[in-house]
Amino acid sequence: MDPVEILVALLIFGIPGGALAVRFVLRPMLREIAEAIRSSREGLSPELERRLAELEEGQQLIGQQLQSLLEAERFHRELESGAGPE
Repeated sequence: MDPVEILVALLIFGIPGGALAVRFVLRPMLREIAEAIRSSREGLSPELERRLAELEEGQQLIGQQLQSLLEAERFHRELESGAGPE
C-alpha cells in the first residue's frame, strides 16, 4: 500500500476510533474519579461506609482462611516427612 493510502485510512478510521475510545473508556473513569473526589470532601456516604466495612470483613475472612491453609500445609508436610508435631 501507498503511504498516502495508509495515512488516509488512519485519519478516516483512527480519529473516530480514538474519539469513541475516549467517550466510552475515559469519560466514565473520569466521572468516577470526580465523584470520589467530591465524596471525599463531604465525608463517606452511608453506602460507601457499608461497602468499606464489607471489604474489611472480606479481607479478615481471607486472612483467616489463609492462616488455616498455612496450618494445613504445615501439618501435611509433617505427615509426609514422618515427623510428629513439635
